[in-house]
This record gives sequence, C-alpha cells and structure tokens, in this order.
Amino acid sequence: MAIDKGEPSRPPLDLREREITLTPIGPNSGTPWLSWSRIAKTKRGPIYFSQDSSWRFSREDMPGTLYVAQNPATAFKEVFWDDLVSRPPRERRLDRLKIEERSLYLCALPKLLEVIDATNTDTLDALSAHGGTFGGAYSICQDWAFALRAHSSKPEGILYESVRNKGNLCLALFEEHCAKLAWEFSGGDLLIDTPELKGGQPGGNVIIANVLANGAWNSRAS
Repeated sequence: MAIDKGEPSRPPLDLREREITLTPIGPNSGTPWLSWSRIAKTKRGPIYFSQDSSWRFSREDMPGTLYVAQNPATAFKEVFWDDLVSRPPRERRLDRLKIEERSLYLCALPKLLEVIDATNTDTLDALSAHGGTFGGAYSICQDWAFALRAHSSKPEGILYESVRNKGNLCLALFEEHCAKLAWEFSGGDLLIDTPELKGGQPGGNVIIANVLANGAWNSRAS
C-alpha cells in the first residue's frame, strides 16, 4: 500500500544532486509543440510573467512565470475554469466584461528551450514525482517550481498536462531565462471576436461560445 495515499509529494531534499534530463522544445527540436496560445488582458499585452500565487507555478519569492497553452480551447479553460466549474455544463456563464477585456494571442517559441517534461515517465521517476504531482495543489507545484529553478540543469520552464482540458499541454516559462527573448505574438484578436472560440469542425476539441441576450457568455465544449 502506498504511503503517500495518492497525494503529490514535495521535492526531495536531495533534488539538487540528482541528474535531470531536460526536453528540448521549439524550433528544430523535432517535437510537435511549435505553436502556442495565450489569453491575456488586452491592456497588459501577452508578455507577462506572473508572481501571483493564484497561478500554478508562481509565487512572490521567485521570478515570474509566463503561461501558454497548446491551443485556444485549452487556454480558454485554464483562464476561465473557476468561473465555469461551479455550474452544470449547460448552465455555464461568464461575465461579458471578463471576455471583452481579454485577447487571444498565438506564438511560436523564439528559440530552442530546454524544459522539465512533467508528462514524461522517466523524468517523473528521476524527480520521485508521481503522475499527479504537477497537476495537484498549487502550493506543492510552487515548491517544485522553486526547487527546479535552483537545479544545476537550469530548466527554462515546465511542460505539463492541462488538468482542465485533459490530453492537452500547457507550458510554464521562467522569467529569468525567457523574459529577454525576442517574443513575437501574433493574433491579438479581442476574445469576443475570436473565430477559434466561436466554433469549429463538429466534434472538434474547440470551445463554442455565444453572446447571450442578457449579456452573459455561454461556453461549452463540443
């Protein structure tokens, strides 16, 4: 019987001494993750490294973290999940103002980056972390981010599975390595006008969103 009873563990005390293999992503890496999506407040723009502890790998005692997602639908769920999950799927609504103040941005990584791949079994074994560690409690995820930033391998971020859009990936990028890169975000369409989130091919993994007469936003996954 497992001693941890399924609970994610915090970083081991000897993590600094362990050998960790990083995964290259970005241009010429041979990985399929070339394009990423980000939903951000329009007035702030897409480049924002958060130190707010309400985000998975962010905390005030370490540099900020920039979050991107594998596709627009995943970015949407990551940003608005807390607003949507309190209601049954057919009754989910968002405040129109929360939609109107945000835009959807697309980007390709500006250079080859080496990251912790938290979806890789060998990486998790090397860390003594089980599969739910990087999708668990934020306080534990933040401890991992703090510890991994101090590792001699100097990871530039963490690749992890979205817990809000299963089967899709998210990428947390560390400010100390990524802030000065030549980021080029395209799109910048107001979220309320974004075709990718208004519809798509039947059966596709997209968000279908419609503005209702009462000024709310109805969202469901197809």
